[in-house]
Amino acid sequence: MDENSFEYQGLIFPSYLKAGRAADYIIPIASQFCKGNGLDIGGTPECRFPGAKVINTSIPDGFHATNLPNEKYDFIFSSHTLEHVENYLETLLYWRAHLKEGGVLFLYLPHPDMRYWHPSNCKKHRHSFAPSAMILALQGLGFKNVSCSQRDLFWSFAIAGYNQIE
Repeated sequence: MDENSFEYQGLIFPSYLKAGRAADYIIPIASQFCKGNGLDIGGTPECRFPGAKVINTSIPDGFHATNLPNEKYDFIFSSHTLEHVENYLETLLYWRAHLKEGGVLFLYLPHPDMRYWHPSNCKKHRHSFAPSAMILALQGLGFKNVSCSQRDLFWSFAIAGYNQIE
């Protein structure tokens, strides 16, 4: 094993998984969905969705993903943030309320195959999401045309849904 990998529970993983900045990996794909005026929830000035207003949730007393400006947006992009919030369904509903009709929610989440990121191993994470469960969750919350990837090289997956009123 060298500086390009690390061992966890007997398995070898690429070291870039511990470096952060997962958003850098998915932004080229997300930009196909996220257009117009939007938010990057969980981003930082150094690592953010281009042109989006950053809502940095890493503040000393916890994650405040439910304290958004009182506006409607064309998109909400969030990379590796939802797994940190206490009540993710409530958070998703809150985010949906801040989307314009036809607006897109684009999430990039740790894949459950990566045991290193499970809540039992990574104390900052409160949830582990399976792609199939997230499809059902977004559809159950009223998102339409939900698209979801499977595990990628960053051991994460992307899911996008549209806020469309029937």
